[in-house]
Amino acid sequence: MNTQALDFCMQVSLGHASLRLKLDDALGAWHGMGLDDFRLLRQLAQAPGGRLPLTDLVRPLGLRPSAVMRQLVPLEKTGHIQREPGHQVLLRPAGRAQLAEATETAASICEAALRVPSPQSLAEAQDLLVGLCRSPALEL
Repeated sequence: MNTQALDFCMQVSLGHASLRLKLDDALGAWHGMGLDDFRLLRQLAQAPGGRLPLTDLVRPLGLRPSAVMRQLVPLEKTGHIQREPGHQVLLRPAGRAQLAEATETAASICEAALRVPSPQSLAEAQDLLVGLCRSPALEL
């Protein structure tokens, strides 16, 4: 049995865990939000009009619909998002402003973490990870 694929996936998992801890700590300390909220707000910001159906947040966030709903409640109470009829979620100006500030922090951490010998190696690694994310073998 060749364990190369398993070893790679375990390293991706470890890298994810390390990055998650660092981003969660910095975003919490500087912006009062966790990585999960940052990711949700970023998904909305990248959507047309800052609006997405709840179901379109499930896969990118890696959560079940009920967990996404639980995550929306505090963001709605703080005025960062608005839930609309038809299970639509809208990014509000307060959420967009906080996301802009938090993006600078997250980008700085990611840039420092990904100092690599060449932009080509970073592009190759990104292509590999995109392939992993889109793999039919990982569909539920």
